[in-house]
Amino acid sequence: MTGKTLTRRAVLSVAAMTATVMAAGLALAQDFPDKPVRLVVPFGAGGATDLAARALANVLPEYLDQPVAVVNVPGAGGAVGVTQIMETDADGYTMIMAAIGALALRPALSPDLNYSYDSVAYAARTQINPNVLILPDGAYEDFAAFAETLANADVPMRYGTAGAGQVTHLGPIMLAESLGLAADSIRPVHYDSDNGALLALMQGEVDFVQGNLPSFSSAIEAGQVQALAVTTPERLEALPDVPTYVELDHPDVSIVGWRGVAGPKDLPEDVLTVWQDAVKQATETEEWLEAISSLGDEAGYMPSAAFTEFVANDYDRYRAIAENIGLR
Repeated sequence: MTGKTLTRRAVLSVAAMTATVMAAGLALAQDFPDKPVRLVVPFGAGGATDLAARALANVLPEYLDQPVAVVNVPGAGGAVGVTQIMETDADGYTMIMAAIGALALRPALSPDLNYSYDSVAYAARTQINPNVLILPDGAYEDFAAFAETLANADVPMRYGTAGAGQVTHLGPIMLAESLGLAADSIRPVHYDSDNGALLALMQGEVDFVQGNLPSFSSAIEAGQVQALAVTTPERLEALPDVPTYVELDHPDVSIVGWRGVAGPKDLPEDVLTVWQDAVKQATETEEWLEAISSLGDEAGYMPSAAFTEFVANDYDRYRAIAENIGLR
């Protein structure tokens, strides 16, 4: 037997083994999922992220062909749940309902956290949560009048937040910077919720608030406060007469809360695709759209690659603000 024959046989053997491995991997992907899956919520039951996860879990089985169990793993502002996902098998059977607080804001504000925004694999974004700029009713004719007052105020204007480090805290700083003002040209007053900030605005304790629309919609409809701008890329059906920051030439203030599905960092690409496609189909159903509308959210599907880039950009700008104002 010649050396050439041995070499040829070795090459054929390696090729055969490679084909077998690839076929096995393909079969695995085609079979996924072949048992129930878990969707971890890194917060307690009854909160917005929990309700969003349950709305998604109600429709996903039709597109995954398996039951979806929602499991609450609260603790440390979402860090306990995220850590569990990082440590679980990367097989796609345990995923997490990703949210801005746990996977963008916490890493941006906490350098000692045991994970960062890129410690998970993002399968798909499901929805966004609009923010709206509100002020006392009739205080300003339009956003331009408010911006002029803000720029010429003798003392920093006060704004209410739902807590230090929240979007309601950092968003107005983005607005000030977009207007060419220093971060200390406005002064945050922290409360424990959007509703607390709203009450403070109505009682005259603060000058403005920018926060989650669902928390303010009733007050806006009742004429107790006025809405001057929304943070979504396009106008909202609920507030058709309120311009977006994009229209007002402040695109950097187009910030939104968001939710989606993510998994362990080393999730196989084929399994990631299965989740991405299933989420897309689920978020196009009337049942899901009605459910998230009741939460005050807007449909905001993004496939894996776009969602990953979106979260990275969110993290970068929140980290920059946190460093600028000494939160990090």
